[in-house]
Amino acid sequence: MAYLDIDNLQSIFLDDEALRARHLQRQPCGALNITSGRIVACDPLVQPEREPFVRSVSGRGAFPVEVLQGGGRHALAVLWLRERGSLQASDLQWEAALLEGQSQDELGSDEFYGYPVDAGIGCFMDVDGAKAMAEREARESANPEYVSYYDDVLGADLASSDIADHYPLGAGSANNVLIFSAGWGDGSYPSFWALDAAGEPVALVTDFMVMQGGDARDEDDKRSDAYVASLSPEKLAALEALGAAAVAGDATVIQPLLDGGLAQSNEIIPSLGETAVMSAIRMNQLDALRVLLAAVPGQLPMPPQFYRMDEEESYLDYARRLKKPRVDGLIELLEKAAAPAPAAKPGFLKRLFS
Repeated sequence: MAYLDIDNLQSIFLDDEALRARHLQRQPCGALNITSGRIVACDPLVQPEREPFVRSVSGRGAFPVEVLQGGGRHALAVLWLRERGSLQASDLQWEAALLEGQSQDELGSDEFYGYPVDAGIGCFMDVDGAKAMAEREARESANPEYVSYYDDVLGADLASSDIADHYPLGAGSANNVLIFSAGWGDGSYPSFWALDAAGEPVALVTDFMVMQGGDARDEDDKRSDAYVASLSPEKLAALEALGAAAVAGDATVIQPLLDGGLAQSNEIIPSLGETAVMSAIRMNQLDALRVLLAAVPGQLPMPPQFYRMDEEESYLDYARRLKKPRVDGLIELLEKAAAPAPAAKPGFLKRLFS
């Protein structure tokens, strides 16, 4: 079956709270002026002459465009042809947005038709917008000092943002191009139509393949979110207070928190992504570390391995590899805590009957 991640596409209908749970957020791009009904999606610096999709839209006027961001990248770009609030994802069908001569029947498993990106950006535009770009470039290239469309025209629009509402023939002209950075940058990205029961398009979506299953979280994110969800509000507050006290080196605050039983020295502080012991080591807080270690029974345990990128090392190894020298006594304190407990001497009865 050709590539089609329905969960990715249907995430465009989620409310803001549901998007946040998947580490996604909406960002408006502006409104696309549709004058011909024939839509182009492309890298406008690489292939501005790209053909429009075979399917056209009946509406004329200004239609909103937005991107869904995840992990600091644009995951989806959406051209809304009908108001989002009036639509139900379950009532829609999805269809690949194809050019003339393309056929889904020719695609193998996980293959797709996508537009090539080589300048790190994508766009939506009416085919009349593409003509406006061609007209502007022809006008600019007549200047002997002309370098490129980006350097001489578009660069100013993208100078301070990764989104641009670009009017090739100037503000107030009929056609614009909605431009946005493209997912992972250079590559090839597919687009899909959302169709209602009558087969009319209600949205056009480009999937930049940043996420899978409509979720921008990686495995570390999911593990972290699950950990936080498992904590009661009281325990979460106690852990955060313990982490803040460890960073500040406030031993007088640490002891009562440990005595309260809700927060322990070797538990991960969600906002810090590390334990209070590690925070005290990192911040060179000897007094705080001494109190934290005194609350750890027996030999000092290894730090919890919470993220995939965590290094398999002990607290002592961690302290030794830090570039900033540790305060006097800190390494010795950790060495003592990490040392195996001395073997117990045989008891009186055991010696008697041995």
